[in-house]
Amino acid sequence: MSLVLVVAPAALLVASTFLAVPRALLGLVCACALGYLIATLLWFPAWLGVPDESARWAVWLLQFPSVPSFGLVVMLRTGLALTNLVVATFAVHAANQIARYGELRPVELLSVPLSVALAGVFLAVALAAVRNVRALDERHPAVLAMTARAAADAAQEAERSRFDALIHDHVIATLLAVRAGPPDPRLAAQAASALDELDRSAVAPSEFTARTFAARVEDAVSAAGDRVSCTNVISEPAASYPAQVVEDIVDCVAEAIRNCMRHAGTDSRCDVTAEFGDGFVRVTVADDGVGFDPDLVDPRRFGIAVGIRARMAGLSGGSADIESAPGQGTIVVVEWRRP
Repeated sequence: MSLVLVVAPAALLVASTFLAVPRALLGLVCACALGYLIATLLWFPAWLGVPDESARWAVWLLQFPSVPSFGLVVMLRTGLALTNLVVATFAVHAANQIARYGELRPVELLSVPLSVALAGVFLAVALAAVRNVRALDERHPAVLAMTARAAADAAQEAERSRFDALIHDHVIATLLAVRAGPPDPRLAAQAASALDELDRSAVAPSEFTARTFAARVEDAVSAAGDRVSCTNVISEPAASYPAQVVEDIVDCVAEAIRNCMRHAGTDSRCDVTAEFGDGFVRVTVADDGVGFDPDLVDPRRFGIAVGIRARMAGLSGGSADIESAPGQGTIVVVEWRRP
């Protein structure tokens, strides 16, 4: 009975941690603590009444009364952890003394606070580690926002540098070449060239054909290796798509493929199907990997929240859908329809 009460919840707890998304951890940790305490208390009515003073550990549970408390600390149940530590330690020490001497000896019970204090040091270290991890999790959105701002600032600085070079190399150089006197045909050509450069820099993003778009998707698939295949269905070869649509969808597809390579499992395969029509495009990234429960994924996860959902939400006419379940693979669908 003691083995069942102590080992069974612990074995289930360890098994749960091997799942893609661990389940019922708090319940299993509490079951470990209660199982240990019940097994200890059941020793008293089960004792046959024959002391064995030569046995140092007459009750085998004496060797680890603090272990369930570590699980409670990791689950941030500090009060329960301390209560369990004190109660379980006192109970098992009392059982051990009765098993050895047939009675309680108050002097030897002084080992209880000593054991509690020693275990408390390690519990404090574990609590500090867990709290630090939680603090890092809470700062995660701020770090993502700061990274996004830094990336935007870098992009603006790069654009500013490009315009600075354009103004310096073409506009100012042309103005400095102006001299009094008859017009110089070479200067007029230089001025026309400078105006052309300015016009090209202000042109709105061009559009990509369906075939070019499909080639960009194939490039993203090829970069992932032989575990990923690609199928392109072009129902309207003459269709065209804004450059921003092409960039965002290709980036989303690449992010979905990277997630598959990292999380789906080494034996999984990934199929990418792209459909190109007049005014719409739909790309499906499906794998046969371990899958996951979307409801249990932290919404702050960068790859899903920013790399796919936010990118498509920021695209006029764009949408993203993610379907998955443990053991059933994952399907990511990104779609754009011309507004």
